[in-house]
Amino acid sequence: MVILALETATTRGSVALCVDDRCVGREGDDARTHGERLPGELLDWLAAHGRRLDEVDALAVVSGPGSFTGLRVGVAAIQGLALAGKRRVVAVPTLEAMAAAWLAAHGETPPIIVPCLDGQRGDVFVAAFDATGASTIEECRVLIEPRVGQPEEVAYQLADLGPAAQLVLVGNGASRYKETFGRWLPDARIADIPAPIAEAAARIAARRLDQAVTPHALRPVYLRRPDAELARARAAQGRAPAGANESDDWHIAAGIASDLSAVEALQRRSFTNPWGAEAIKWELENTDVARLYVMRDASGALAAYCACWMVFDELHINSLAVEEVLRRRGIARRLLQHVLADARRSGAKSATLEVRQSNHAARRLYEGLGFHVEGVRRDYYQDPREDALILWHRDLAVFIR
Repeated sequence: MVILALETATTRGSVALCVDDRCVGREGDDARTHGERLPGELLDWLAAHGRRLDEVDALAVVSGPGSFTGLRVGVAAIQGLALAGKRRVVAVPTLEAMAAAWLAAHGETPPIIVPCLDGQRGDVFVAAFDATGASTIEECRVLIEPRVGQPEEVAYQLADLGPAAQLVLVGNGASRYKETFGRWLPDARIADIPAPIAEAAARIAARRLDQAVTPHALRPVYLRRPDAELARARAAQGRAPAGANESDDWHIAAGIASDLSAVEALQRRSFTNPWGAEAIKWELENTDVARLYVMRDASGALAAYCACWMVFDELHINSLAVEEVLRRRGIARRLLQHVLADARRSGAKSATLEVRQSNHAARRLYEGLGFHVEGVRRDYYQDPREDALILWHRDLAVFIR
């Protein structure tokens, strides 16, 4: 059994290859982003161990929590490889993989394992597992379900589990907030993860092949409290985009649940691999980064939509489409101007997106709005296979002057 695993929940990330009972993994180079390293890093790791993609029986991906951007890139990379090789994928939660790495290296001493991942917003992602008598993560008893919280809050909750000497806090969140945890839990052990997270994920995946899913069924795990309603309210209150005629018949607003079926239909008419309404609905309801904008004509019919993420001070444009009969009339430009202006008012400083290299009309649109090509993702698109150009706009302030 050959399993290839990827983890992008952390900045460095990691890759691993598991052949029967032997697993080898390594961390990535955080001097480059996940988008720059993938999917090449995975293929290079295979080649370094004398393997090809067609020899891989299953893929594994660390599904979160973790970096929003990292998880998105990692899931997309694994989806691409899975589709190309017609393979299924095992999604492994980040905190389980972190705890499993400790358990494999140290056993059940101390008996309570607390994976602690830096949330990068002054908070941490944590869970707690009782490893008494356990040899695998599946045999552990969950004491605290995965959650996100301030270090002080988490330490207070951990103190209720019993003597601090029974705890080992594992991961970069524990290291970053070592002083805070030390004040509340002076006898707890603070430790680094003893092996790449992807290596632990590969071992878990080998035991969970019955849980493998098709690539389209992959869903990242987010734990932050959703503020999608707030995001939609901000979008609904936004001003008309620059150059728009206040008296014309086009109306831009935040998308709501009743728009999703029309958005999905437009997706299917526009793309060979659409996300689907359920994926967009799930992100709007369960994350605090997702935004959906819709543009309607005077009758209320959907003319265009834009689905995107607000990740800290960056806007990530995931999908945009215009009804075919309405194209080349400036609708996409007007919608994007609105989206970019609203993102800037919400604190975004830059925006990014991917586009097929051969999509010259879209490239003219984006470049006309100030986007510039800053990178290439090889073979990113499927059906047909094609490179993706990575475009960035580094100064969104121009859209609200």
